[in-house]
Parts: sequence; structure tokens; C-alpha cells
Amino acid sequence: MADSKKKAIVKKNDVFSYARPSKNAIKVNQFKKDDEITVYPLIKGWFELRPVDTDGIMNTEFIAESEIKFLK
Repeated sequence: MADSKKKAIVKKNDVFSYARPSKNAIKVNQFKKDDEITVYPLIKGWFELRPVDTDGIMNTEFIAESEIKFLK
């Protein structure tokens, strides 16, 4: 099954990704307006991010759909 990843940009400053798909979860990363990110569909209203850290380990974090805008 192929991943259906999409390119998106962050709509405003001080947007956070979270450790689980909830704004009550631990904040993982902070983004600025117009940061470009790659997201993967998860559940309604949330997308998954899969950044790789400096050791080459893939992490999982989540961002609200309302905080991003998809690129064409």
C-alpha cells in the first residue's frame, strides 16, 4: 500500500505538532508561518508527520488539519 503523502505549508506562526492527535497532548515541535512540511492522512482533522532525527530515527508526531494549507 502506497503512502498518500501530501505537501503542505503552515498557515501561521506558533503552530505546534503533538505527541498524539490531540491539542491536549505534549507539544513536540513548533513551526513558523510558511514552513513546508510533508503530511500523511491519519484521522479526520489530523495529519501525521514523520520527521527523521539526526540519528536517522523516524519519529511520529501529529498536526491539526486546521493549521495547514495544502500545496497544489
